[in-house]
Amino acid sequence: MEKKKTFFSSISTKLVLLIVIGTFALAVCLLTICVLLTGRILTKNAATQMNLFCEERGNDLDTDLLRIEDAVGSLSKWTKNKIPDVKTISEDKVLRDGIVREADDLIRYMTEHNDFIQGAYIHYTLDVTGATKNDEGVYYTRDENGKFMIIPFSQEEIEKDPVAEYWYYGPIKSGKAVWTKPYFDLSVEDYLISYIEPIFVEDTPVAIIGIDISFTRLLKWVATYKYNETGYMYLKAGDGTAHYHLDDLVSGKMHSDAEDHVVENGDLMKAESTGDSLIRCFFRNTDRVMVFVTLRNGMKFVLCDSYSDIFNERDRAALLMGLVSVGLTIAGAAVAAIMASRITNPLTKLTAAAEQISTGNYDVVLPPEKGDEVGDLSKAFRIAIDKIRARAEDNRLRMAQNALEIKKQKSDLVIMRDLAYIDSLTKVKNKTAYEDTIGFIDEQIRSGTAEFAVVMCDLNFLKNINDSLGHQAGDDMIKKAAGILCQAFPMSTVFRIGGDEFVVLPGGVDYAKINEKLETLNMLLEQQNNASEESERVSLAVGSAIYDREKDHSYKDVFNRADKLMYEHKQLIHKESGYSGRQ
Repeated sequence: MEKKKTFFSSISTKLVLLIVIGTFALAVCLLTICVLLTGRILTKNAATQMNLFCEERGNDLDTDLLRIEDAVGSLSKWTKNKIPDVKTISEDKVLRDGIVREADDLIRYMTEHNDFIQGAYIHYTLDVTGATKNDEGVYYTRDENGKFMIIPFSQEEIEKDPVAEYWYYGPIKSGKAVWTKPYFDLSVEDYLISYIEPIFVEDTPVAIIGIDISFTRLLKWVATYKYNETGYMYLKAGDGTAHYHLDDLVSGKMHSDAEDHVVENGDLMKAESTGDSLIRCFFRNTDRVMVFVTLRNGMKFVLCDSYSDIFNERDRAALLMGLVSVGLTIAGAAVAAIMASRITNPLTKLTAAAEQISTGNYDVVLPPEKGDEVGDLSKAFRIAIDKIRARAEDNRLRMAQNALEIKKQKSDLVIMRDLAYIDSLTKVKNKTAYEDTIGFIDEQIRSGTAEFAVVMCDLNFLKNINDSLGHQAGDDMIKKAAGILCQAFPMSTVFRIGGDEFVVLPGGVDYAKINEKLETLNMLLEQQNNASEESERVSLAVGSAIYDREKDHSYKDVFNRADKLMYEHKQLIHKESGYSGRQ
């Protein structure tokens, strides 16, 4: 019996209704996404871009601060090595003057090429010389032409210097190298920040080494950075007690965090950085957003912009995207309705199904299998799809098995490669890994991107242990030495390149704080040498060198300097212990 056709039995009508309903739902969804999500995405993007800009500029400034710290640290170590003891340096003025003369070229070399540096000095302390009228040290400062000149400064002037608390008493009280807060120095008529390191011999302060930075020139440099059209950068104290703008510094009208009325993310004001967030505040009736990072000297590097300039663009973009989405949805619905209204034969749907099958999609919707030609054709499509799906599933299973086999082979290759790079006794990297790493470093040197250091270590008295306690005890000592090196340099790669030879290539934080890590290594070795059992003691000769792109042309140049210092250290250890090599 032939079924009576109705209005809704038409395939074209059903398809038109389906498209219209789907288009309406899509329009609602797109509008909701634009209103609720687009704003958040753009806000997050604005915060990320501001923080990234601030971090990159902060890294540039931190690099200059680190170079100043390294310069002061190097000069301090050099000076301390020249001082035999407190009594000798106190009584021998010829020795004191000789050290100052020898330091002249070193100080000029480290400071003349940094435009931020206003002055540098090496001063003996009042504990060594007393408050005499003599110049016990030397103080260099830049003249109007940017050249260094010497300013006479006697010891008795220290007690009268109004800023001595910053550059003299403060560092001695702290007992370590410190960055000062900004202060005004009448001798140069400028604001300065200083990095000073006191030198102690036998717990007595004997000298101080320092470098002064022109805070005014530093603020001028900071002010040159602009963000978009209205964003600007400045420095503020780490505790937020003073915001340093160049004009405010001259007028003395600096403000603190208390004057910034924070309305969003106020908990970040005391953090080290804003991360990927923004702080919103009102200052002098101006709606602003800010981000910051903390510098090496404890100050915060701030990027600030008006709220409207940052988020008006976001609001306009969100509105525009919403309007475009609605317009496209309406236009798409109109076109789809027109095209669907012209469909008079459900074969269009079968054609679409055939196209989906050709792309590998077998989950297609076919017309109902009614008692007509379209129904017969739909049934034939269904049978064909089932057979193709079964064959595709069989192929998929075979491909999955092949993929598992390939994955297993790759895993085996990775394991074999790792085993080839690991020393079987100490579990640190072996000589093969070391030689590959040398090749990589030499490529970096040739491309101008190298930045590394080498720590050469050699185990002492291993032959004694092997002869007296056996080779197993010697192997245990080698493993203990490797463990100590890994403990002292946790972020670095340790290589065993010979029977009792190790090389450490400091990386990351270990490289930035290599001097502290070497002190940690010395402390661990000293603790180990205090062990009651001879088999528990570990003695290492250590030498280190840092890559200098001006004079080092290959990894070997740096290694040779470290190896030479290690050998000198080994001779010193053997001499102190009375070891002759035959004992």
